[in-house]
Amino acid sequence: NQSSTINLQPPAPSPSPLSTSAHTVSVPIQQDTLPSSFIYSRSAKNTFRQAPPRGTTEPPSAMTRSAEESLFVSLLSQLSQSSEPEAKLSALRAIKHRLIGHDQNKELFVRLGIAVPLSATLGSHGERLDDAWSEARVEAGVAVGSLAYGGESYVLHLISAGILPRLTESLDPATSPPKLILSSLRTLNTMLDTYIGPDESAKTTIAITEAIYTPGVLRCLRTLLSQTASDSLCQQQIALAASLVAKSCAQSIQIVSSAGSESYEAAQQKLLVDAGVLDALATKLGSFCVTDHAKSNTGDAIPPPAPHNASLAPILDAIAAIIQGSKLRSIEFLFSPTLLAIFPPGSSESKSEAPSSGGTSTFLPRTGSSSNLMQAPQQIITPQAFPPLSAATSSGGFPSLTSHASFPATHQSYYPYHRHPVGLTEAQQILLGNVGTVDDSEGSTGGDTPLRRRGETVEAEDDDRHRTATLGRPDYPEDIGIEVEETGLINWLMSKVRSGNSITILSSASVIANLYLVGLIPKKLLNVLGLVVIPVLARLLNETDTEQRKTIDFGFTGVGGVDAQTWYRWQVEEKTPAVLSRLLLKCGNLQKAAVEAGAIKKLAAMLKTACESPVSAANGVNDDSAHTLEESANKTNPLYNHRMRVKEGTLRCIANIGLFRDEYRKAIIDSGVVVTIVSSCLKPMKPIESSLYTEQTNSEGNLPPVLIAACSVTRSLSRSVSILRTSLIDAGVAVPLFNLLHHPDLNVTIAASASVCNLVLDFSPMRRPILEAGAVDMLCKLSKSEYHSLKLNALWALKHLVLDADSATKKRSFEGLTSEFLMKIISVPHSDEDDEEEEGEDEEDEEMDDPESNPNTAMEDSIGSLRPGTDASHTHLPPKAAAAVRLLQRRENTSPVVLAKSQAVSLQEQGLEYIRNLLCGHEVVSMIDFLFSHIDPDRLLSLLETLLNTPNQAGEIVNAVVYVLIHLAAGATKHRTRMVERPELMRCLLDLWNYHIVDVRSGIAWILINLTWAEDGDEAEGVRHRINALRELGWPERLKEMRKDNELDVKERVKTAEFQLGIGAGAGRT
Repeated sequence: NQSSTINLQPPAPSPSPLSTSAHTVSVPIQQDTLPSSFIYSRSAKNTFRQAPPRGTTEPPSAMTRSAEESLFVSLLSQLSQSSEPEAKLSALRAIKHRLIGHDQNKELFVRLGIAVPLSATLGSHGERLDDAWSEARVEAGVAVGSLAYGGESYVLHLISAGILPRLTESLDPATSPPKLILSSLRTLNTMLDTYIGPDESAKTTIAITEAIYTPGVLRCLRTLLSQTASDSLCQQQIALAASLVAKSCAQSIQIVSSAGSESYEAAQQKLLVDAGVLDALATKLGSFCVTDHAKSNTGDAIPPPAPHNASLAPILDAIAAIIQGSKLRSIEFLFSPTLLAIFPPGSSESKSEAPSSGGTSTFLPRTGSSSNLMQAPQQIITPQAFPPLSAATSSGGFPSLTSHASFPATHQSYYPYHRHPVGLTEAQQILLGNVGTVDDSEGSTGGDTPLRRRGETVEAEDDDRHRTATLGRPDYPEDIGIEVEETGLINWLMSKVRSGNSITILSSASVIANLYLVGLIPKKLLNVLGLVVIPVLARLLNETDTEQRKTIDFGFTGVGGVDAQTWYRWQVEEKTPAVLSRLLLKCGNLQKAAVEAGAIKKLAAMLKTACESPVSAANGVNDDSAHTLEESANKTNPLYNHRMRVKEGTLRCIANIGLFRDEYRKAIIDSGVVVTIVSSCLKPMKPIESSLYTEQTNSEGNLPPVLIAACSVTRSLSRSVSILRTSLIDAGVAVPLFNLLHHPDLNVTIAASASVCNLVLDFSPMRRPILEAGAVDMLCKLSKSEYHSLKLNALWALKHLVLDADSATKKRSFEGLTSEFLMKIISVPHSDEDDEEEEGEDEEDEEMDDPESNPNTAMEDSIGSLRPGTDASHTHLPPKAAAAVRLLQRRENTSPVVLAKSQAVSLQEQGLEYIRNLLCGHEVVSMIDFLFSHIDPDRLLSLLETLLNTPNQAGEIVNAVVYVLIHLAAGATKHRTRMVERPELMRCLLDLWNYHIVDVRSGIAWILINLTWAEDGDEAEGVRHRINALRELGWPERLKEMRKDNELDVKERVKTAEFQLGIGAGAGRT
């Protein structure tokens, strides 16, 4: 987002240059700061009401404040024109008392132009931090914070008035008093917490992050986080600084992912690491670990224990935001010097806390210790210690202790093939991916028939294996292996999940989830996630933390007219399903733990509540701002935005639960959420014009993240054939999903196109209405998008659409794509040789590199010096971790090249498989003639030959080419003869007899079978000619070797090929 800019004009033309010296601050008052159409209104709250049309009379109630308005004008005049700090201080105190808690006064002051003199006062500096000027700055900061608390309209006005640079400048401890730093941190947090409408949300976030992520501000944040004083003011600054890092970083990530970016650029996360903020946060977290473990300070790396008034949750939130989606940053955090000193790898402490591989109990550290001695670990009894209990019941939200409650660790590669980073949200990933676990559903679309395995069609199972790569950014790379040793830090985090309040539980679980998704949770602890973390999160889905919160919980204060207690409850309701969904993304055993904890019913209840009329839910908002039904549908309303976030989180969680097992999908159907999704969650904010009729409902429109999450649920459920043909068609999901292909938001269109892929399969009853609605033309149009993920999903859907379709549909889709476009897609040869050369060059560069001789960008140069103790060689890391960090850093630098190649392979594969399905069916001969009439046969066959002849070609490309050739060989005699007369093509196939992919070896035998097949009416001379040509190329010898294949299917196909070639036992031809 470094290139993103925002042009927010100030509310009025700037007066003559302002003097910001300690002795002269004179700003003329601007009474026409806002447009004249905005006037004061008693009934307004958080928004400005427009003036009545000309010729009408304003109600008398608006004219009764003329005396008070004169007083406000006088105070602003004193603030703007006086050059004495005492006079300004007096005016600011009077203004502050009239602003705090008085929404009507806030609106009047804004109309009178208070933002400009407040900004000028914040920018003034005195000679000392305790003089009158500094006190005036503090009062101005409090006044700005009170205005920001008013809601969206005030936040947007303050940003447009240029207040952000003044706030960030006030974070410098060298030039600002502590109370001003505190008020500025509060104001910035309030701005990020305020619900902003979708039209201005991205601009606001960009403006705030651009003001924060500068070298000077990041240096100030690191300094604030590194404070060790125990006084309340210092601890408040630390908590608010950490909250500011967490919120700004998390929101900037959302902006990047929602902007349709094809690559995941974590610019803010990298800047925070380079500035030393992550190290400072790790040190601060270590102080809490030292407190709980009562570990004596035996070295400089171990910090002093955290004071009793310190806040843990903001620290964890900031760490979770920085390490999210990056194994590199996660390793740097996990092996930071402070945490390594407290939890040294291989220490007896770590080993005692980690669960044994075959034991019956898991040990976690005891919290709240005040002794100077290490306490004995607290024991958790696991189901392995008991005989199976058939009728056991759970308590406290934990799953029943049955014979199936022990969850074996499954740790498979998340990206078994290629990866395609795209700018989508994490719950859209692997919704059709058959990875991480085995889908045991008999009716899953991942299954296939023997006929399809013989090369008749493209297997849906193959689709599943690659769908992972198309549905999300590369948040969870596990291709660089590093086995994390047993460490006490993760156990300590789990202890916080068990013993903390709701916010601390969610913050700890968020860090655990991010470490788990990048493969840095030890395998021995995976069982504990299902036994400890998942049940606790499931319990939070319908429970509210009723304990009295300490006033130190600064990250969760009320905002925009919502009281603090309601705001706190909202945070729990929004974050719980979001964190739980990330933990359920990969492992079927964790999904099982969630189901046994009753998560499906609880999520369904939360979703239905969020979709209901919000009139009765307005009691959490101040009485004078209770929302009517019409107001609650306003997209800028805090309650509306809260309900949208709850919808999004619950939908993502439901989608991830139904990824792999049919029984979970059926449980989701039985909960009744499908009807809720179709009626309330697939409706956009504005009606979409489409050829399909959509029944109008009274439900409110949804923001794009909710629409995307709803698409994810339908895709997850559509993996089951039975559900696809019954529940989904009964609920009428096809129409709203297809209409979303016309949505203006790019990510919504991407999610909808991915969902349509399953709805147009040959056995889907929703295929015909979607076809009649113009799906072919729409998908052809989307396939030519400039965005890779949208183009890929559209090609994928077209591939399914032409399977077993009539010839008219096939020809229309081909003509919509055009032959040149299709040839361009499949004509991009790719090999892994270049990648290997690049890695070799990287290794050579590493040996010869001088870190000082390779300066980074200007921003990185200015940030690099901020990080104390930076060690480019990572000497403090264990050897394996240091090697992994170096490799991850190299891959980060070459990621655009790797991404481009990966995207080319994915599109090339789908293009080839589209041709494969185009030629499939009873009209194969006519479709081959149609194909060759648009693409020169020699040109196409030469391309296929080139793809097979490319060294180290991607396996999926080889497989796709082989099956295209199978269909070409199933054509007429002229088509078979054309193939046999290309000896180079036949030699390329000959070299694949021992290829590592079984389908390729079986496919080669099918090519021979088809080439030697004699149709009724075929000339015997033509068949003998093809057989003799194959014999001369050496195929009999190759088939003899292939008879030794370990796969039964390959052996059977080879026997048939030998019979038709006239060799082997029972030869049929000579």
